Amino acid sequence: MSEQKEEEELLLYSESFPPNEKNERKKMKPIAECHKLLKGIKIDPSQIVYKPLTPENVEEVKKLHIEWFPVKYEDDFFVETLINNKGNYFTVAAFYNIQTGENEYKEVILGLVICQWLYVESHFFTMTNEDIRKEISDNINWEEEAKFFLSKNKFYHCAYIMSLGVIDECRKMNIGTSMLRAIYNYIIVFDFVVGIYLNVISSNTSGKKFYEKNGLKYVNHIKDFYVIDDKNYDCDVYVRIFNKKEKGLRDNYFLSMMTIGQKILYYCLYKPFYFIVYVFILVFLLRCFRKKIKTE
Repeated sequence: MSEQKEEEELLLYSESFPPNEKNERKKMKPIAECHKLLKGIKIDPSQIVYKPLTPENVEEVKKLHIEWFPVKYEDDFFVETLINNKGNYFTVAAFYNIQTGENEYKEVILGLVICQWLYVESHFFTMTNEDIRKEISDNINWEEEAKFFLSKNKFYHCAYIMSLGVIDECRKMNIGTSMLRAIYNYIIVFDFVVGIYLNVISSNTSGKKFYEKNGLKYVNHIKDFYVIDDKNYDCDVYVRIFNKKEKGLRDNYFLSMMTIGQKILYYCLYKPFYFIVYVFILVFLLRCFRKKIKTE
């Protein structure tokens, strides 16, 4: 293999970078450690683990952001989100265990999502439009829930996706979709969360198709949102609102994590009517079964 061919194979490509005058996007050599560790490795999707990032991942996450995004992320961003996080941010990443030596293994980051909690009344509304505000209002019973939120000193929140990316070696493996599902499953269990949104550079066609495929919808176009190499670029805003029907998934999510004993206790404490109905049906079936045995 020639040096020129090897160099071409190492170049990375991201549609987050805007095209130049020739409609070409920037390509770069990989700088993250994951590319070297994955060289020659065939990834088994069933062995990918999805879990939050840790402070130990900071340096690798920095390098991946340089590869993926044209916007410069200052060191303070990674310190705040991964090290000094006081509950304002949450993350999910796809990890893969690579054997680096005899009885030695190292976790490799295949993709990641970094999110921020924001109050609905502030940043979220400035990014969206009247239709989204109406959709939120239609799915929140303000009068019924106001006392609860005031008593708990809570306000309605939204989740803002600050960054999302998957390494080139793992494209088309549904890693991005799996990470978004993990984010959805995490935030939907909170009563005070009404939705999730993000900004994407308008020229990123494949990125926008990916978000639409995963339940987010286009709601707004903002001019000159990004400044890249002293040039202004527009962005599109994508939103997903969790409506009343989807909020019902919260119970199913909790129940799927419970043992039989925990489910019985849950229905007894929080859904006594259903618990009584289930007990009545069970007793009725047992009596019918006993009568059948006696007649035989």
